[in-house]
Amino acid sequence: MAINSMFNTPILLITFNRPDHVRLVMTEIRKQQPTQLFVCQDGAREGNALDAERVQQVRDVINELVDWPCELSTLYHEKNLGCGPGPAAGITWFFEHVEFGIILEDDAVPHPDFFEYAATLLEKYNDDESVRAIGSMKLYDEKFGDGSYYFSMMNRTLCAWATWCRAWKYFDYEMQQYTLKDLNHAMKQYGATLREREYWQERLEEIHKDCLGGTSWDQQFWMTIWLTGGKGICPNSNLSTNIGFDEMGTHTTDGSNVGSCRALESILPIVEPTDISIQRQADLLFHKTYYAPYEYGWNGLKRILYRWNKRIKRSFGVKGSWFKRRN
Repeated sequence: MAINSMFNTPILLITFNRPDHVRLVMTEIRKQQPTQLFVCQDGAREGNALDAERVQQVRDVINELVDWPCELSTLYHEKNLGCGPGPAAGITWFFEHVEFGIILEDDAVPHPDFFEYAATLLEKYNDDESVRAIGSMKLYDEKFGDGSYYFSMMNRTLCAWATWCRAWKYFDYEMQQYTLKDLNHAMKQYGATLREREYWQERLEEIHKDCLGGTSWDQQFWMTIWLTGGKGICPNSNLSTNIGFDEMGTHTTDGSNVGSCRALESILPIVEPTDISIQRQADLLFHKTYYAPYEYGWNGLKRILYRWNKRIKRSFGVKGSWFKRRN
């Protein structure tokens, strides 16, 4: 069954109601035989009988596939917290028990190399306070730097990743202590472009309003990296594939998305980069490719007036429409 000896880096699996997805991810975890496995599952939505059935099916898959000597810890919520507070609570719970670890969501199938890659870099950068996260995703053909990985602002989708308790301590779900000006200043220190800064300021406004409808936690984590001067690691090989771009996803429903079901690649043996500075062009390319492709090229030209309108309104502190309707 196992392709490796016991794997000693703790793993957290975050899940909800997708038993088929969980089976694929758990199959890869099972190959590693981790000595510590944590599972956090959100509860069924109130009055949703199908949710309740699928939640139980997920638990059955976990019980079926954990068949090796393992310290299994579970946090099964009885009520539905949502896809923002739920994962955030699970990661906080995880780091109440461990100092570092790997975090997998139930729609991120990792390459077998991902586990050794993550474990190696968790140990290598354990005492480097500036390094906050280790990612798995690559969306483009370009290679950055001369190593197997490079350093980044870490504005990546976090579906299969690794981090430390020391990094998670900065996490702030509501971000109320930070202003748009704080974020703008922090991002300038990384050389972020005006469009990047505007995009993330808008996300911060949404977080201040209602945490993007209670659906976000990862964007808050990235922002705390920038606001506290940290950086992350990204691979030059794609080490996870997202199988969740389907009708069961919350954010990921478009199967044509650039992040959907990308081919997996090997990364071992790891070649260390000689340049430890942040690869600015890699971060900008990711932003253009994943977050705001509509802001560039011909579509971007067509949105010039829209962007200038928003900039002017922001400078005057105007929210919503310029003109208020009179009764």
